[in-house]
Amino acid sequence: MKTALDIIAERKIKEFYHKNEGPDLSHWKNKALPIEDMSHVPLDLRMAYKILKNAGYVPEEVVLQKEIIRTEDLLANCRDEKEKLKQLKKLNYLQFKLECRMGRRLYIESDSPYYSKVVDRVEVKG
Repeated sequence: MKTALDIIAERKIKEFYHKNEGPDLSHWKNKALPIEDMSHVPLDLRMAYKILKNAGYVPEEVVLQKEIIRTEDLLANCRDEKEKLKQLKKLNYLQFKLECRMGRRLYIESDSPYYSKVVDRVEVKG
């Protein structure tokens, strides 16, 4: 049994396509929709991820990973030593930021430029 909302929605869709305002979908005719691989996403989060993806939201982790790849490419093709050092520092920072976002254990080597800054901010309670 159709509800009033179903009838109204169908009427609006028919009106939309009769006015030829609809997008050209002929290239999809008789073709399967592309399969989205969401095997890495837990079952209970898949619908939420799909909604966010369709809305154009990209998680910060994905943005960081793309920026890391771009920086690695720049670093591989860089010939200037100053620029190479700048890109290397940027790469280290981006990797550090991604590890923090992913919830990994924070480990900073003593020769890292961030080490002294972190040590200065940490208050020892005893």
